[in-house]
Amino acid sequence: MHFTSLRMQQFRNYPFLELEPHPGITVLYGANGSGKTNLLEAMHLLSLGRSHRTPTDREMIALGESVALVHGETQRIDGKHDVQVRLYPFEKPQKRVFLYGKPAARIGDMMGHATVVMFSPEDIRIVRDGPSARRRFVDMQLSQIRPSYLKALRSYLSVLESRNALLKQNKVEGVSDFTTQIDTWDEQLANAAVPLANARRWFLSELGTNATAQYQAIAENAAEPFELRYIGALAKSDTPHQTMLEGLKRARREDMQRMYTTFGPHRDDMGMFLYGKELRAFGSQGQLRTAVLSIKLGEIKLIEREMGEFPTLLLDDVFSELDLKRRNALLKSTEGVQTLLTCTDKQDAAGAKADMFLHVTQDEHGNATIIPG
Repeated sequence: MHFTSLRMQQFRNYPFLELEPHPGITVLYGANGSGKTNLLEAMHLLSLGRSHRTPTDREMIALGESVALVHGETQRIDGKHDVQVRLYPFEKPQKRVFLYGKPAARIGDMMGHATVVMFSPEDIRIVRDGPSARRRFVDMQLSQIRPSYLKALRSYLSVLESRNALLKQNKVEGVSDFTTQIDTWDEQLANAAVPLANARRWFLSELGTNATAQYQAIAENAAEPFELRYIGALAKSDTPHQTMLEGLKRARREDMQRMYTTFGPHRDDMGMFLYGKELRAFGSQGQLRTAVLSIKLGEIKLIEREMGEFPTLLLDDVFSELDLKRRNALLKSTEGVQTLLTCTDKQDAAGAKADMFLHVTQDEHGNATIIPG
């Protein structure tokens, strides 16, 4: 898969941009804050429906503007795809998706039209932050590979919200038929939990195999045993539906006191281990970076195997974070992959065998301009 065109209007500091990305390697270079990352962010938005660096869509709209637009066309093995996202700061819905020029019923319908793997310095948060950051990573990547997963996730979260609302109502004002209602929601939540647990187990098993091999190839000590694990209530269960029901009943008294559900896939985590010890607690800075890079390289291989084509690779100022060995491993992964790479100086991309160089600058008003060469 590769992007054949990208158009932006009033997106971040781009009043207007039309670009035909090269199917090979493109280097975007320029001063910090010039707008390089904004361009990668736009491609990430077209793929996953959200920014990689902010949960607030309004931040992506140019100051004082009433709408921002990002439009992309991609070429996949099944033909051409057309996807557009419009962002509105003061209207509802604030985010609207268009496929082939027509409004999509749901934002999730955009999954599968553009697929990206992004690697940025912020990705170290996958290791450092709490379980919610790692669940978000797993959920986003699974949604790209299997668009049906997003529907299953939303179904689970909807039932979870209803169960939590019942717990709160019962605590505040009492519910006469509480036991009957909570039993019903338990059954529905158990049903909704099964496809999530099965998909996450599969994904982390496959990604773990790839990441372990990548880690051994690029680590300073090839003997370091890096491992990904699925950590969760249903991670090892052969009967996830029954396990979920039993867990919910065991936790019911605590749930009633806390007014929210304490058992289930919404508390899952992706464990990362070296020598059997948790990486976040015991790993060095270099080991953390190697682990994240290994996971990203593992993603590329998993997507190619499952979808039959490579994703577009977005590399945001990562060369400054990597030594020569890790940089070469990353460059090797770009072979045959559409890659957009940002750096502050053109020489930083030496060895990338770039097919196109684009200089990103700002005018006196802070607006971004792209100059070839």
